[in-house]
Amino acid sequence: MSAKALVKRALKPLLISVAGRFGPHRRAASEPRLWILMYHRILPESDPRYHQEEPGMRVTPESFEMHLRELKRHFELVSLGDWVKAQESGAVLPRQACAVTFDDGWRDNFEYALPLLKKHQVPATLFAVAEKIGTDFQFWPNVVAALMLSGAGPTLAKHPVLGVAGMVAVKPTPEQVAACIKQLKAYTDLELFQALEELKWRELLSEPMKPALMDWPQLREMQASGLVEIGSHTCTHQRLNRALPESELEREIVESRSRLERELEHPINLFCFPNGDYSAEALSLVKRYYKAAVTTQKGINDAADCSLHEMVRIGIHNDITSTPQRFNARLSGWV
Repeated sequence: MSAKALVKRALKPLLISVAGRFGPHRRAASEPRLWILMYHRILPESDPRYHQEEPGMRVTPESFEMHLRELKRHFELVSLGDWVKAQESGAVLPRQACAVTFDDGWRDNFEYALPLLKKHQVPATLFAVAEKIGTDFQFWPNVVAALMLSGAGPTLAKHPVLGVAGMVAVKPTPEQVAACIKQLKAYTDLELFQALEELKWRELLSEPMKPALMDWPQLREMQASGLVEIGSHTCTHQRLNRALPESELEREIVESRSRLERELEHPINLFCFPNGDYSAEALSLVKRYYKAAVTTQKGINDAADCSLHEMVRIGIHNDITSTPQRFNARLSGWV
């Protein structure tokens, strides 16, 4: 390890302490600000799905409940849709507001997050992948992770698309799996799914993967709680960059809204860009069909100059937010 890396490691606990105690969430601002937190999966460590997921995607129910308690100490917790409406209408906004969001529509959000949202009466927004709700769809990173953790890495390594550095590990660590997935994002979703089908990936697993996403009754129950607003996360979770034809862009952005509105019988006004990727054409379509959209860019939204269709968020996962001190440091936006 280099001297620079050693110094950085030594200073990190100090930075976490300072950020947690003196970050912007600890003091009143002169103008209204909105923190948007980005969650994916809520899973206990005892659940097998926890160990098949990338570290950057998971939070335990215990940590999530601690987060909700801490958020109540520092913020007025708001529905993202309500904040957007107030901002558009010129209504008075809270100085320190925070909105909780979940990406994708994972079944564990229904199992573990919803009971805690109800217990603490915290509003949230869930961005659902419209055409994959109620199906046996699996995201390609989860398929790759399941294959690597089941010992199929050497088989994947022989494929011209899937054979990235580190794939040969027979017993990979979660960090090795995450590194391989990061490299594979150089390919399009279509290329990756085609490669997995060529390998007949289902036959390489020791046991079938459980459904990843909620079914429609579960999603409707989330909405019926009165706490959870549903937004669109496209039809199929394709990244909305220049690699996607215009016809596919329109389908992913527009049809996803229509499908959710038909199934939920409720207006869909919010959008989330998969993986944070979007072209100028995608942004233009989102502006035409939605009142606001969130990205994966890190930051805190200032009401005075907030771009409603490119709202920034703070990503939350267990490794960096498992204690109140570390969670508060993350809320600062500095770490």
